[in-house]
Amino acid sequence: MTHIKDSTTRAERTGLEWLPIGAELGKLVNTWAARDDLVAYVGPGAGGPAPACYNPALAEVEVNVDVAFGVGVKPETIGDLTLRKTQFEWPKATGAIYHEALHARFSAWSIAKAMADLSKKEFQAIMLLEESRIEAAGVTLEPRNVPFLRACALEIVIADSAVDLTTLTSTRAAARLAGLTLARVDAGVLKQSDIQPIVDVLEPMLGEDLLGKLRSIWNRFQMHEDHYDSAPLYELAKEWSALVEEAAADDEPEGGEGDITEWMQDLIDALNHSAEGTAISAQDELDDQQQSEEWTAKASNSANSTRERADHKKTAEQVFQKGTGPMPSVRSNSRLRHKRSPSGAERRAAVSVATMLDKAKYRERDVHEISSVTPPGRLRTRALVQGAALKSKGVMTQTEPWRRNVRKHTDEPTLTIGVMVDISGSMSSAMEPMAVTAWVMSEAAKRVQARTAMVYYGSDVFPTLKPGQHLDQVYVYTAPDGTEKFDKAFKTLDGGLNLLHGTGARLLVVVSDGHYTATESDAARAWVKRCEAEGVAVLWLPFDNAWAADQICRKTSAVVLPGELNPVEAATQIGQAAAKALTVIGNRAA
Repeated sequence: MTHIKDSTTRAERTGLEWLPIGAELGKLVNTWAARDDLVAYVGPGAGGPAPACYNPALAEVEVNVDVAFGVGVKPETIGDLTLRKTQFEWPKATGAIYHEALHARFSAWSIAKAMADLSKKEFQAIMLLEESRIEAAGVTLEPRNVPFLRACALEIVIADSAVDLTTLTSTRAAARLAGLTLARVDAGVLKQSDIQPIVDVLEPMLGEDLLGKLRSIWNRFQMHEDHYDSAPLYELAKEWSALVEEAAADDEPEGGEGDITEWMQDLIDALNHSAEGTAISAQDELDDQQQSEEWTAKASNSANSTRERADHKKTAEQVFQKGTGPMPSVRSNSRLRHKRSPSGAERRAAVSVATMLDKAKYRERDVHEISSVTPPGRLRTRALVQGAALKSKGVMTQTEPWRRNVRKHTDEPTLTIGVMVDISGSMSSAMEPMAVTAWVMSEAAKRVQARTAMVYYGSDVFPTLKPGQHLDQVYVYTAPDGTEKFDKAFKTLDGGLNLLHGTGARLLVVVSDGHYTATESDAARAWVKRCEAEGVAVLWLPFDNAWAADQICRKTSAVVLPGELNPVEAATQIGQAAAKALTVIGNRAA
């Protein structure tokens, strides 16, 4: 098989321009394969003639972008393949990647051991039968991905057969192609109509009796669910090999070798014809699937967003209506220690942070849909049919059946900033620098005309800055509280600023050491991940070695700035970190 490798030599490194796509594909295949050790090598020519291939020895998935996406496709054209919408834009590539993820998940038996234990023909048989087995498992695992498998199935078959078929006798070639095509019909990936031209050539060649016996073997193979136990698979592979070899013993037709070549050409022509027809038919299925998924997701997301938005707005109203000031009427033991005017150095720090925030390039996703006569892109079968109908009536017009999305980066100057300041006892020694940080962020936000709100949180949450206000002085509070209400504090800010469901550049600044109860730590992790998913940048200032903050922000794009920072001296670092947080989340969104 050309898309399963047993090499122990790692493929060359992914080109720099393809690294973002490689990272996304690595995340995608690990999710589908239920693993965390797979790496992706992406680029023109990667993996050979197939759209993608899997190397179990190196836990590596290789994607040939020329085959999977189309020759000449640029990384910026593809988009984020972890997003469902992008997967529908590239169905063949998505199907190929899903196929290799299924190998990584279900081909858990040792290919190297099978190669040593079985004869050459028996090993070829087990590898052939494994193709439809893992796809049958994939149909059960993720039924909504079946149209993707269908869109790329015959491309994989062509890549696997291009060289092998011409070197086999007619019976062996027919049996092999039956195992690659008809077996996929029984697996639930292809439809009989997809491969009818192939069936018309195969059935007379193999005969009803032999084809029935072969079907029995691949059906039993597909039913095998212990993905680590290869012993039953060995027996089926041996049965297949013996059956095919017995039938091929007197394989020479009356016309000699010339007839084999002619028959083989008919088979290859039928395969290519089926691939073209299946690609068009699969696209109609994908259109219906995408529309159904989008309608379902839109209804669900709308309902969930409405409930969440209403809940957070209610929390914000309850907190912000208490008013801001030195003695908030909340269940917190924190009190205003003193207030003062900002110093010249602190004002300069605010200017420095504002300058960097202003330069932060948040790349909002700006997607333009372009139609064209030729690939790359998504084939619109209805446009083809309409063009053919017009042509039959004598109307000569050029149809543009291929459609793709082109993404452009645009700078969004508006900015929303929410600031959360921890006033629990563990932060008592940092209250002075935290107060300065709060004022610096407030003043910087004002200078770049950002919409800002700020809350302090401990045993309860109280507002120090309502949306649209800014701090006129540096307020230093005590920090005697024994716990931290992170969850309520975040909901308050979100309700007041609409961080999660808003638009434009959005930044959450958390000033805290991150030492919380288990419940609040879980809430903090969940909200940081949610911020990343919704395009909200996160800057965390822990004022310690950042161990707890790092655990909360682990595996997210949040920027954690550790150390006992003096906000005046560290204004440049804070500004750079805030700008980095915006840029990182902006790049991801783009």
